[in-house]
Amino acid sequence: MLTKQEMFLDFLGAADVQLVIPVYQRVYAWTERQCDELWADVRRAGRTGSAHFVGTVLYAPEAGAGDVGRRLDVIDGQQRTATLVLLLAALRDHLRDTGTALEGIDAQGIDRRYLHVAGSSGACKLVLSRADRATMAAVVDGAEPPGEDDRSANVMANYERFRSNMGGNFTTEHAEELWRGIRRLLVIAAELDDEDRPQLVFESLNSKGMPLTTADLVRNLLLVNVGYDEQTRLYERYWAPVEQLFGEDPNAVRLNAALHGWLAVTAPRLHVGGKDDVYGAFKTYLEDVHKGTLEELLRGLKGFCETFAAKSQSTGTSRAKEHAAWANGKVEGIISEKRLFGD
Repeated sequence: MLTKQEMFLDFLGAADVQLVIPVYQRVYAWTERQCDELWADVRRAGRTGSAHFVGTVLYAPEAGAGDVGRRLDVIDGQQRTATLVLLLAALRDHLRDTGTALEGIDAQGIDRRYLHVAGSSGACKLVLSRADRATMAAVVDGAEPPGEDDRSANVMANYERFRSNMGGNFTTEHAEELWRGIRRLLVIAAELDDEDRPQLVFESLNSKGMPLTTADLVRNLLLVNVGYDEQTRLYERYWAPVEQLFGEDPNAVRLNAALHGWLAVTAPRLHVGGKDDVYGAFKTYLEDVHKGTLEELLRGLKGFCETFAAKSQSTGTSRAKEHAAWANGKVEGIISEKRLFGD
């Protein structure tokens, strides 16, 4: 396997290359929530000028690519790649509608380099699988989408979400910021060689092991940017005791609920809804809201979790039942400090 780090636009815009999602891949599944997180990450990268890593794209060259030159089967990385193509299509259409050019590129430039294969007879840069293919092609080609029965709801909804984000008060300065952010996106491009078997790699990536929980993601987010010794100290002093508070906690369900509660109390303006919103909101809080030290954050989180665990483990009260419902993912919405802990 050959791997290299490169800018996403360099990977996507490589001449005479087409990306294809194999038929055994799941359908495009990202929702507006993931799109909103990506939108925020890209805008942040544009504001700060910092590179933003969006993940790994694992692919295998396919023989007989015909008029597109080189065809790559994407084995892992479909969701983020497809979503970024939708973002680029929306930006192209915005520039076309407004007659705007950004730092040397216009709507036609985005279309020719990143949405269609150069030198081909109109082939799309990214070809999705099965039910998603025709809808993505319609978005990229600016054509009428398939009928409702044949339309990919997620592809259309996410493209329209990005278009909506670029309406109203979205200025040329905002568009320039977005384009700068897209240009700062990094990927690890990993190419399988002849000795690798794509299907086995796909099974390993998607069928084995335990998926990361929200708590895993939050822990990594908090500790990844400090040195090993400091990581060890902060983990042992704050995070390990937090995990121990909840004892046997399969998939960290109760800890995830506590993280949700902490956000609801600490950063109510983030409007965290259900449990699926927790990691994105936590990331936004850490990067855009929190002004103190990492240790102050962990100390406050540990104290909150101690109270949360004590309340949720009590018995025979309506408060305990509410905490149990949160822990089992049966309640969605904002919880206030009063609702969590009473008067």
